[in-house]
Amino acid sequence: MAKFQDGLFTNDDFLQIENVLYTPREEELIARRVFSLNTSYAPYAEEIGYDFYEKEGSAKILAKGASAKDIPFVGEKGGRVTQKVYDIATGIRWTKAERDAIAAKRALGKGPSIALDTLRVETARRMIFETENTTAFVGNSTYGIKGIFDASFYGAGLGTSQNVALGAGASRLWSLKTAKEILADLRTGVETVEQDGLFKSRVLLLSPSRFNALRQPYSDESPMTLMQWLQSNGMYFDSIIATRQMSSTINGDSVDYFMIIDNDPEVVQLALVEDIMLLDPVYDIVGTMEQAVNLRTGGIIVRHPAGLYIGKGI
Repeated sequence: MAKFQDGLFTNDDFLQIENVLYTPREEELIARRVFSLNTSYAPYAEEIGYDFYEKEGSAKILAKGASAKDIPFVGEKGGRVTQKVYDIATGIRWTKAERDAIAAKRALGKGPSIALDTLRVETARRMIFETENTTAFVGNSTYGIKGIFDASFYGAGLGTSQNVALGAGASRLWSLKTAKEILADLRTGVETVEQDGLFKSRVLLLSPSRFNALRQPYSDESPMTLMQWLQSNGMYFDSIIATRQMSSTINGDSVDYFMIIDNDPEVVQLALVEDIMLLDPVYDIVGTMEQAVNLRTGGIIVRHPAGLYIGKGI
């Protein structure tokens, strides 16, 4: 009775709130579907560090009578990268009047929770994971966080980022291209990633609107769709994923992207320092209850940028 009068949440209420928070939808976890998680860092870490390197050196055939000075040596070139750890946070708030209404419905046999309980928790969870996704791909210029789109990962000897919308002297998006032309763009990306035999085209990412282009027929003579062709006749991506991160509204560019990634953990990872967590409730003097939702991330870890390809202008 006291809990009804005080309008407090019961342990069952908090259990349901936690169940909602810790059961995200698959579409919210785009970054985690693409990149394996590196959880080896301590939850109190303020920065993370990782090494990257490229092998160098050679072996040679020695002529009879060669000396020690003729023997080449192998080694490595590279360095160590350190990145700061950031908290991604939001909050949930319920007034005493709202909690009283929940308690009243419980007293009337309506059950331990109503939609208000889970709606705000679902919103908080989605906001946290959307920010994690955007940070992994786009980064954050305010805090100097590099996402996988960052220009420093692309260039000579690194990953490739290029415009694929050029044709016949004019810009041509996928909406103006034939199925074979779209496949040619994808083949260029695959061949670029795999050109040295060191990386594999494991994941294809597309903006949601351009993902639909894969549903068009391969040709007028064949009912097979582009998606079916990709899955049965070559370019066997492990995953083909539609995500808003490839859209111009998110990626910070004026055009949509497709991206081909070798997402092997030795190539790229996502540093998760502390997973999403619901902190203890705090009450103010008028009975308003607030709870913080928090996640700690070290951002994207790119050890071998050459395993990345961005096709702009689809």
